[in-house]
Amino acid sequence: MKLENVIGDLLGYKRLYSSTFQHVDQLTTEQRTNPELRNQWFYTADGGLYTFQKRKCLWIITREPQNVVLENIDEAYRQLTGQGNYFPGTEAAKTSLEHKDSVVVNLKELELVRAYGGQGYFVVDPKAVKKLNSEERKAAQRIYGPDEENFGLNMEMFAEEGKTPFVYVLMPDYVQSILRSNDTQFVGGASWVFKFDAGPGVNACDRLVNTHGALRGVRRVIAKGDAPENEVSQLWRPF
Repeated sequence: MKLENVIGDLLGYKRLYSSTFQHVDQLTTEQRTNPELRNQWFYTADGGLYTFQKRKCLWIITREPQNVVLENIDEAYRQLTGQGNYFPGTEAAKTSLEHKDSVVVNLKELELVRAYGGQGYFVVDPKAVKKLNSEERKAAQRIYGPDEENFGLNMEMFAEEGKTPFVYVLMPDYVQSILRSNDTQFVGGASWVFKFDAGPGVNACDRLVNTHGALRGVRRVIAKGDAPENEVSQLWRPF
């Protein structure tokens, strides 16, 4: 089965075979040998889930099978396009939180720069990864690794290209506020990666799931009217 770029919004996930939708680390690793992928932006299979528990504001990074947005794609799409956040069922979210493949990060330990819409970001300087604190390193390696060897090689690629990746997440105070105002325990969003000339970077709390872009995986059905793959590099994101 061949990986290809399926053009569409996040509902394009339905057109991929399960378990083939690529994560950020997989895309980044492929970018080392396939420079064409550096000129496109992609939705990814990573899940971004947020909660406040035991006085800690947590960011849970999940793999595709534990991604609560993808598990309930139609409802998640409706909520994200209608109100800007997705509030998953508590039991499903707890299962994702507790799964062995999920990486749990303490948001308050990240050195976040406040941005817009309740979001903030931290940078991953590929020439100074030793300066990352333990929570930043944990998140960065999961996103750009996931193992130490590939993390190191991917950082070398960014350094050689003169690029400094950044990662957008929800700010801790926003997470606490939105959970309290909606009387719920978890909030989630989709994930996507910027083109190299726009960063590169990762948004782990994406809300614009109705914007056309690319999803990399193995196509389940070839739908009539798909845009040509080279159209992706011309698509606009307001960031």
